[in-house]
Amino acid sequence: MRDGEIAPVRLTPRMATSTNDSAIAAAVSGFGLAAVLSYQIADEVRDGKLRIVLDAFEQPPLPIHVIHREGRHAMYKVRAFIDLAVDTLRGTASLNP
Repeated sequence: MRDGEIAPVRLTPRMATSTNDSAIAAAVSGFGLAAVLSYQIADEVRDGKLRIVLDAFEQPPLPIHVIHREGRHAMYKVRAFIDLAVDTLRGTASLNP
């Protein structure tokens, strides 16, 4: 978007990959830009390995809902997973106890 209007840009990719992990690894290695979700590169950005360069052209965030069958009375391991998933999606997760 530029001045509220869609601004198309033609790109000629130099590399194609089938996974976000390999796109991230290529970007970290200096092969160019990667279009991935912010939570997927949160560690690399925090550690200074990557930086966001086209933030003015980012799409608005999409809402994500975590829904599970057990409701508020879920088993501890299910609740722990849901809490980790939510924190990871928010970019606040810590995998270290």
